[in-house]
Amino acid sequence: MKEKLYKKEIRLTIVFSVLLLLMGHSASIFVLFPSLQQGTLWGFPIQYILPILLGWFGIAAVCLVMTIMCNKFDDEMEEYVNSLPPVTQTDTDNIME
Repeated sequence: MKEKLYKKEIRLTIVFSVLLLLMGHSASIFVLFPSLQQGTLWGFPIQYILPILLGWFGIAAVCLVMTIMCNKFDDEMEEYVNSLPPVTQTDTDNIME
């Protein structure tokens, strides 16, 4: 169970780090592919408005989902810790030696 929780924590960290990087650096798409710079969205050039929208609302949405997922993970971790047998004084003395 412990290893499963650690793997899940690493997976959550990597997935949300990548999503936050993609949302925050969405303007790079228009540098890599200049042909995408043609067009407008709500009267604004697409290469200006899309990074602003993804930067504000995209990151906010990713952070909201990340918060929900991390809270569920914390609950699972707390449930695991509470399922462990209590540590006694002799256990801690054995560790110190």
